[in-house]
Amino acid sequence: MRSKIPPEELPRVVLVTPRESDADFLARLNSPDVAGEFDTFDDPADDFLDAQSYAGDKRIVQTTDATRVGSVSWIQVPYGPNVRSLAWSIGVTIHPDFRGRRLGAAAQRHLAEMLFEGSDANRVQADTDVDNVAEQRSLERAGFTREGVARQAQWRQGRWHDRVVYSIVRSEALVAKKIDHDEGAGATTRVEKGTSS
Repeated sequence: MRSKIPPEELPRVVLVTPRESDADFLARLNSPDVAGEFDTFDDPADDFLDAQSYAGDKRIVQTTDATRVGSVSWIQVPYGPNVRSLAWSIGVTIHPDFRGRRLGAAAQRHLAEMLFEGSDANRVQADTDVDNVAEQRSLERAGFTREGVARQAQWRQGRWHDRVVYSIVRSEALVAKKIDHDEGAGATTRVEKGTSS
């Protein structure tokens, strides 16, 4: 499956491993004024992040000039009792000052490619609020397919919210990556471990 936006139209981003000096930036991304209505929860975000630290991972999203613009995260989810049935569930947060520039789509597309290259998983999925049209467009630009609605799946702001589920499977990602390479667009994103600004 080819992504909705040609690779040359997605911006270049860099995914870097967070350092201790990134703690304040990550905390700001989780604050209600930055996270926005779709990522503001009744429970403290720090408690959730602490609970998830063992189960997943996170990268800072930067532009090629090392400007920090957001973060991506991922955790494994089981679809059966065997290792081959593990999939990845991903999330992205882009600071409001940088939204609307397709940085989220670029980061999510590359994160999916990175997870396929680094594991045997056959599926990468994401979900978003049914009213979060911008993120739904971002996932489609990243090459994800809308699968359906998980009813009342997320407790947020005092009530249950429906979530739209998206996925991309290995064969779709590999075809999209081959098309990107064959058209001479090169990598739209890259991963660098180590420092971030």
